[in-house]
Amino acid sequence: MRIDPRQFQVRREQQLRDEVMQDFGVRKALAKLREWRGGKGYGYRRNLLSSTLRLTRSMSPEIADTVAQCKEMLGYDSPVEVYVTPEHQFNATCYREVKGPTILTLSSRLLEAFTPAELRFVIGHELGHAVFDHYGLPMPITATIEELGIPFVSRPTSLRLYAWCRSAELSADRIGLLCAGDPEAAASGFFKLASGMASERVRPDLATFARQVESLASAPEAREKEYDEDTLDCFSTHPYNPVRVRAVWAFSRSEPYLQALGRSTDSAWALEDVEQVIERDLQLMEPSYLEEKNETSDTLRRLLYTAGLAVANASGGVEPSELEALGRLLGSDHADAPADVPKLLGDLDGRIKAALEVPLRNRAQLIQHLTIVAAADGSVSDDELHVMEDIARRLEVGAQVVHQTIRGAMHPID
Repeated sequence: MRIDPRQFQVRREQQLRDEVMQDFGVRKALAKLREWRGGKGYGYRRNLLSSTLRLTRSMSPEIADTVAQCKEMLGYDSPVEVYVTPEHQFNATCYREVKGPTILTLSSRLLEAFTPAELRFVIGHELGHAVFDHYGLPMPITATIEELGIPFVSRPTSLRLYAWCRSAELSADRIGLLCAGDPEAAASGFFKLASGMASERVRPDLATFARQVESLASAPEAREKEYDEDTLDCFSTHPYNPVRVRAVWAFSRSEPYLQALGRSTDSAWALEDVEQVIERDLQLMEPSYLEEKNETSDTLRRLLYTAGLAVANASGGVEPSELEALGRLLGSDHADAPADVPKLLGDLDGRIKAALEVPLRNRAQLIQHLTIVAAADGSVSDDELHVMEDIARRLEVGAQVVHQTIRGAMHPID
């Protein structure tokens, strides 16, 4: 069986990529990256060859056959090299340069714990990134690269780049599902990635996991049932895990997916209905309050600025890089050093109290953005971390949003 991957690409990804690739700042950033010859390339491959295990067919015919089957289905003709990295976490990455082979890395723990069907899903997902050339728009560096302290990409375009990145993950998930041919394998793979568990004591359920999105979308229910610990899996370049699961669950019931696998399309969903589900769910991660002009958005923007100053001040003063990060999020009016930090910090309690009136998902987004600002100088001190955790607690947002956002910043598209 051979498919045309483009017909399965998420609609929102296509729309956003067309938009951002027309942006002058994005084109200038990409030209600068090409000039620098930045990112991974032959040096990356050489490092893998010198420090990890390249997995050949003689070592693992199963993995070689899985890669070959996925390539055949996708019509992907470029050579693929597979490397095993000595990691205790479930992890997989893929990278393709303009020249040279496609590099696929799998962590040793993933190889040990994932079933053959789960591995097909993971490998298909990674090859999906290569098929759609997601590496031609490298993130997050495209959104953050600057020269002489001035970003190439404007703030609104930067936000669209992150939105594209999250949609790109869903396109890759669809390719993974097509390669696996088994939505339950996708469910169990997501469960292992989200929980770190590989035990048979807990049986993953795709539909149940997907319904966690409802907790994200309902602020009162999330407060009453304390779903924060399970659902706010927040990454700047990745969608929430429940959003990804529901997107896979919906796609597995779509007419194009069932037709591609030669299965009955009775009671199948139209692809348009699937796209609407995805676009609605992705809005949970859209930072609309940064762009909208209304009282609620003003409340959140004021709090983000004051909270950002509080976090920066916790470790000995406000760094220029942290002010620049605030400026990128909130606009040039906030890029200059504040005249009276103590006075502004005195407003923090009142601004937190006012923000408790807005939906939980918006408060969670604010904590995510606050964490990104705090990490702008490349590190987060214990004092800064404690302040962010305290602000999250007072906003009734789980502190794990802070920790997971910090981790997410270290993992671009993978």
